[in-house]
Amino acid sequence: MFDESAHLFAGFEYWKHADFGVNPEHPPLVKLVAAVPLLPLHLKEPPPVPIPFFKIQNFIAASQFLYGADADSLIMRARVTVACIFALGLAFLVLAAGYEMFDPQTALLALILLAFEPVLLANGALITTDVGLACLFFASVYAFYRYVKRPSLKRLVVCAIASGMTLAAKHSGALILPVLAILAACEVIARWRDRKIQSGDTAGFSVSRYALRLCAVLATIALVSYVMLWAFYGFHYAARPAGLQLTPPLLAYSAGLHSPAEKTMIEFFARNHLFPEAYLYGWIDILQIAGTRPTFVFGKLYSTGQWFFFPAMLLIKSTITLLVLLALLPFARLWNRRREVLFLLVPPVFFLLVAIFSGLNLGVRHILPVYPFMIVLAAAAGWGLAVRSRIGATAVAALVLFAAVSSLHAFPNYLAYSNEAFGGPSNTYRVVTDANADWGQGLKWVKAYVDDHHLSNCWFDYNVPFVDPGYYKIGCKPLLSAMGRFGMGSGVAVPSSISGAILISATEAEGLLWGPDVLNPYELFKQRRPDALIGNIVLVYNGTFNVPLLAAHSRAAAAYGLLQRHQVAEAIAESEIAAKLAPDSAEIHAVRAQVLMAAGRKTEGQQALATAIRLARATHPDFQAQLIRYLDHPSR
Repeated sequence: MFDESAHLFAGFEYWKHADFGVNPEHPPLVKLVAAVPLLPLHLKEPPPVPIPFFKIQNFIAASQFLYGADADSLIMRARVTVACIFALGLAFLVLAAGYEMFDPQTALLALILLAFEPVLLANGALITTDVGLACLFFASVYAFYRYVKRPSLKRLVVCAIASGMTLAAKHSGALILPVLAILAACEVIARWRDRKIQSGDTAGFSVSRYALRLCAVLATIALVSYVMLWAFYGFHYAARPAGLQLTPPLLAYSAGLHSPAEKTMIEFFARNHLFPEAYLYGWIDILQIAGTRPTFVFGKLYSTGQWFFFPAMLLIKSTITLLVLLALLPFARLWNRRREVLFLLVPPVFFLLVAIFSGLNLGVRHILPVYPFMIVLAAAAGWGLAVRSRIGATAVAALVLFAAVSSLHAFPNYLAYSNEAFGGPSNTYRVVTDANADWGQGLKWVKAYVDDHHLSNCWFDYNVPFVDPGYYKIGCKPLLSAMGRFGMGSGVAVPSSISGAILISATEAEGLLWGPDVLNPYELFKQRRPDALIGNIVLVYNGTFNVPLLAAHSRAAAAYGLLQRHQVAEAIAESEIAAKLAPDSAEIHAVRAQVLMAAGRKTEGQQALATAIRLARATHPDFQAQLIRYLDHPSR
């Protein structure tokens, strides 16, 4: 997977050197857990990467670390650890919550629904922060439920520790604190209403004392969580040890924030060392990309995030069984379980609303914490209907069976799951993409396909950089990926005409990171029905295809690489060939302008720059907004 090597390498470096500057985009807890089984192996660490940007440094070093050893063995060790602690931990918590909040039958039904829910199966063992957050977020709410039901110091300590671990799992774990505050407010309102009915006007004083006590409890939880967050960073403000610095420095990195208020807040936290430096880097990263990345949903490509993205993910990626049972919740007669329903309803609704307005339309995995709450609610609704009549019991049993069949049909590629209303797994890539379908999980399947079909003349476009398909002995010639054009690919020139078996990642074919129609060098493949589909994510086409735009981008990428190595004459030659192949591409002319400027040919460079600006503003300027901003202010 795309992020797994970065997370695993980061966890290893945290243990070995307390270097939290490695992959600071996410807090350390899950990465520390994943890296534990690697510590006794005496693994070789890669040399420093001489690139002045910490993100690329991290990904290159992580790839060298992983693929310089037995990558499959390291990944398996870490995945088993993550699955055993967080995925199985979440299953236990769902079972326990269903039992305590409702009854044993609801608990068992919830466990069955969880075991067959493809989103959880897809992410449960991955070396990412998502399942860890889902487990700990649910644990924190469940612990708070147990505290308000029967307060005790022990239960308060458990809740505070769970909340602290939630903060240390992922930046969105910070939402646990407002969620607990809302639930506390619901408790106060419910207490006031009950006392008002029982005692009349004398209820106010006792409810006020209850409210003050819950405020003190929340303050305690927040304080313990804050201290625990610092503990996971070793109580060190500096991200890196021994005086080492991240590039760019934090204040320079925060200059890219769009909101002056956000920039001021981050700088205030940094100046006063209120949060660890690495944690602040992660917040800057989140705030910078919010609303800026393209979105592909319902088969349409948008230039920015869309408010309906996450609701759409729930509809597309969840089993029909889960959705139907949730829809039947109002008819399940759970009025005598008011507290339980609120504790299961408020957290996912709040989390989902924040996700909707965040503009971070990256994948259903980012709302993974809503699923355990939904599953317990669905199980309560299902059992509530099943006990009322034989017809209800039969219908619920049929729904559970349908969920099992739907889930098993997607095996083993649960990442590419979509429910039957959207065409099922084989149609997912036409509806959604990126981490919702194609997250770089198909290399072994491609290897098996190439071997089974004895392909000797094939081309392969893999959408994940820093991973060499040659490690898996895939003998196809490499095509340029969207990230590869920024120097993250193989650097091999692509001819303007290719023939044989063409294997293309679904994310690349849909143009997520390229742009629509004329911006996408793989558009001609998108318009055709593939001859075969590997793992529901890699499209196979046979024949001869003219790909001048793709060839131009490969030449431009080569020119950029040559320029970085100060081979200016060779870079000029490559950029000229690229401009002839794709005379209407703003990106190609932008690279040519950069090369000419570096060669001291300023007049020609200015002309190429003007051409690039004109073309970018004339063709899908919304998708080329970042390029336009750069061309308008190239010195930045």
